Amino acid sequence: MAVTLEQRHRSPTRLWTLDFVLDLLTAHCLFASYTAMFTLIPLYVFYRGGDEWQLGIVVGSFGIVGLLVRPFAGRWIYTVGAKKIAIAGPAVFAAATLLHILAVDVWLIVPARVLQGIGLAMGPVATSTIVANLAPERRRAEAMGYMGNSIAAANLYSPTLAFWVLDALNFQSAFVYAALIGLGGSFAAMGMSAARTNLPSRPRAGERKIPLINRRALFPAVVFLTYTITTAPVSTFLPLLADERGFGNPGFYFTLHSITSIPALAVSGFVSDRLGRGAVIVPGLLVAAAGMFVLTAAGMFVLAAAEIRLLFMASGVLSGLGFGMLQPAMQSLTVDRVPARERSSALATLQAAWDIGGSGGAFVFGTIGAVTGAAATFAMAGVGTTLGALGYVGGSVRSSRTAQRDEMPSE
Repeated sequence: MAVTLEQRHRSPTRLWTLDFVLDLLTAHCLFASYTAMFTLIPLYVFYRGGDEWQLGIVVGSFGIVGLLVRPFAGRWIYTVGAKKIAIAGPAVFAAATLLHILAVDVWLIVPARVLQGIGLAMGPVATSTIVANLAPERRRAEAMGYMGNSIAAANLYSPTLAFWVLDALNFQSAFVYAALIGLGGSFAAMGMSAARTNLPSRPRAGERKIPLINRRALFPAVVFLTYTITTAPVSTFLPLLADERGFGNPGFYFTLHSITSIPALAVSGFVSDRLGRGAVIVPGLLVAAAGMFVLTAAGMFVLAAAEIRLLFMASGVLSGLGFGMLQPAMQSLTVDRVPARERSSALATLQAAWDIGGSGGAFVFGTIGAVTGAAATFAMAGVGTTLGALGYVGGSVRSSRTAQRDEMPSE
């Protein structure tokens, strides 16, 4: 029997194709632009006359619109195609980055951040969906690990390079750098095959729309939220804490995070495909929690400069290891739970955890940190991630018991 083009792409046999490489490059450029903002935005807020309580609002503002747009991005990917959304996401983010140059007042930064949120809501859902469509099923987590590595590689240099451009030149030049590298992602996406990246299915006349919020993805999303919330106090207070404690360039923390996460991503994908998702999800959450507790110590205790630097380094290593263990397994677990046509919807639901945890958490931790200090926010994030690991174990046990009960023959 002849095999149709769509059927061949439903069960691909090769992972490393030109489309896959271009997709990784698209994600890399987008996140190189995004991570550059880690070291720029907190300093830019104070440069424009902002206070600490405004910092949380500015850092988190892009996630509000992102949270609203991301579910629709999952639907748009299915209806208009993943390639088009992969092109649009980095382009929107790059344009919004340039708008920061025009923000002469701290409150004018917010509209630019909101527009960035739209781009960041669209791009990662598209690139992750393309990975799910292109990867052989038995190598899904491995492929997601390579996607994570493309992101981690951006973290390796971009925050530090952005800080260097700022220090050597000015904010305007740093924002231009971030915008140009983000735009490179759109050009990479243009080279991908629409036919292959949009498969395995396309909408048919009279077909029910895919859900905006995918119920099957809610359990992974809630668990992942307990990790993403750790990024809020880091992006909000780490540059300030580094300056206060004499740590130097805060981008070094993100460099260490990236150096550690790259080998962890490469290994955890293989482990997840062979031993199961939980084999890396639970340890990953606990390691990430440990990173937050170490950062808490760096902010709370009166220590020598060398000891403070060592704690910052240890926290970056632990946080990177936790992310490297979590990312491939969480995305693969989500795709495993849904039919092929709902992949983009499920991944959009999962990635909403970044908006809620990273951006929503910035609002909460920004206010808390202004009252209690940065160290308390790191401790709270660590406790939340520990609870996430326990919640995953509890949820998995419950699901297993339910499945066993359903399989029992009725008398």
